Amino acid sequence: MNMYKSYQFRLYPNRGDWHGTAIQKTFGCTRLVYNHYLEKRKKDNLTYFDMIKDLSNLYREYPFLKEVDSCSLKSKNEIYGSNSS
Repeated sequence: MNMYKSYQFRLYPNRGDWHGTAIQKTFGCTRLVYNHYLEKRKKDNLTYFDMIKDLSNLYREYPFLKEVDSCSLKSKNEIYGSNSS
């Protein structure tokens, strides 16, 4: 029998702090990328590798995506790309 553990975290960054702004930007950009590829995946049959190749086009379309960590954007695609619909 497997036992699973879960942890819940709550972050309280200061309002004027740089970290709070970075977290908001990262979550916002990740949400944008997820929703973009969710729409594309509904229309076309895309794999994870197709999404990663197309991510550079998304960087050109939305230059502010370069301000956040690229690993978070790619991992969002990996999570969605592994699900089969």
